[in-house]
Amino acid sequence: MKFKFKFSDLFLEIATVFVIILSIILWIFIMTSDQRFSHINQSQLTRQQSRTRNSKSLYDLYIPTNAYGFVDGKLYRLYDSKNNLPFEFSKELQNVKAENGIKKVSSAREKYENILNNPDFIQLSYPDEITFGLFTKTKMQKGDREFNRIFIPKTNKWLYLGNDQNTSLYRINLKKANFDTLRHYVKIAKNKEAVNFVRLKSGYSAFYSKSENWNVYSYLTSTQSDSYFVSRLLGTSGVTSRTNKNGHTTYSYNYYTRLRVPQSGENNHHDYLYTHYEKAKVPTATNRLFDSIYYVHRLGLTEQDLRFFDADKNSVRYTNYIEGIPVFLNDHDLQVDTKFSSDSVTVAFNSTNFQIPIPFDGQTQTLESTYDMISTLSKHGLHQSEIERIMVGFKVESDQSHDNLVNLVPTYYIKAFGEWKSEADWLKQDISVFQKTEEVSTDEVK
Repeated sequence: MKFKFKFSDLFLEIATVFVIILSIILWIFIMTSDQRFSHINQSQLTRQQSRTRNSKSLYDLYIPTNAYGFVDGKLYRLYDSKNNLPFEFSKELQNVKAENGIKKVSSAREKYENILNNPDFIQLSYPDEITFGLFTKTKMQKGDREFNRIFIPKTNKWLYLGNDQNTSLYRINLKKANFDTLRHYVKIAKNKEAVNFVRLKSGYSAFYSKSENWNVYSYLTSTQSDSYFVSRLLGTSGVTSRTNKNGHTTYSYNYYTRLRVPQSGENNHHDYLYTHYEKAKVPTATNRLFDSIYYVHRLGLTEQDLRFFDADKNSVRYTNYIEGIPVFLNDHDLQVDTKFSSDSVTVAFNSTNFQIPIPFDGQTQTLESTYDMISTLSKHGLHQSEIERIMVGFKVESDQSHDNLVNLVPTYYIKAFGEWKSEADWLKQDISVFQKTEEVSTDEVK
């Protein structure tokens, strides 16, 4: 019995050591694998699930931002704060069913421009191309899957979708469509500015043929605290922080997720940078648009006026539209800029919330005609052939009478060499630097 008892003790000790060693091995495996990568897989799964759930957000964020129509044979940009034309279209679109797929009818520039200037169509446009895959599962051939303009005829049975950049025109037959309310709103729209469509490097932009007075609006703004975004993006436990010599603080969670918060004090422009590291293929164009919605929701920003604005290569950008005009922060920044790569997703965003509108006091800003503005830029060295897009946007200026009061001042914004800047900013730049950089990039592609 004594020998048997000792053998049992020895067996128990060996088993205990084995369990401890196994626990350590499992712990190392979990720390180096699950904590770093299972959350990544879960994040990918969550984004995939969000592609099918966020239909309301899809129609809110990806709503056309400009409406155009003809009055007495002349083309006008139309806007009515009471009867929102793009919103009315988006609302009706949710009830519509497409029939017989999407048919390409032309890629000829002449035909496209004839439709652009045809008074029988109402036009709604996005600021940049989006994919058919956002709204339909109909598969298109590679290169023929984007559009940025919608042409609504006098009938409810079909409409055209157009791609300004390559002048492709598509026809889609509709079932249960009724755009009669939209047509009524077009007729009674209060704000009308005469425009012409002019071909630029990336498509057609609305040019104002004469100087116009644009309203200046004022808003009380608010911002969220750093802890709010740390909690939403990183969680409430296991978060560490580090401040570099430049005063930037970065919060981290388990090596793969980081959030850089703004500097405190006068240099605080409320700009954040969220980075999530993951090994994955860069999403397709359609999935980039869908996935960016997921990250917009993660941020917890006020989304009431947030709209899709721009997409280049692997980036998707959003900004606020107020009174039908995009808002540029810190001179030329946008509200949310999401970038996808093979090893990470980064989201640069600004926490400024335009909270309370101040009653309009009659203040206006006069903008010269677009043709005169182009002439000024050309004399500075930036030529029309180098310009991708032009639009009127709001520049945010602080009001000295109140810390949180800002004025939204209309100004021309121009996209050239892949960058958005105001007219005043481009006139401060050495254009030859941008031109040389583009030449080098073109040579590398060749």
